[in-house]
Amino acid sequence: MKVALIGSASSVVGFRALGVDAYVVTKPEDAVEVWNSIDLAEYAVIFVTEDLLEALAEELDPSDYQALPVITVIPSAMGGKGSGIERLRVLVEKAVGTDIFLVE
Repeated sequence: MKVALIGSASSVVGFRALGVDAYVVTKPEDAVEVWNSIDLAEYAVIFVTEDLLEALAEELDPSDYQALPVITVIPSAMGGKGSGIERLRVLVEKAVGTDIFLVE
């Protein structure tokens, strides 16, 4: 199985050298079209940059997740906003029933 990355050209360029299938999105509105063009069954992991998270919200609905591919949000080349870790927090809380990231 393969690995894919969906993001801006500056975010995906370095990953191609590692053998990652890079899908370039020039503007967030095009993210859904790119997502729908991918055969998800080919991939074990799909990375999506944070800047596309809002545009792909419906496609990345956690209730639709299957075991594979694992979909992971990473910061773009422009930096992160923390939405990736927030998404992970919500998914873990849903899975285990409590917020394990909560520090008191």
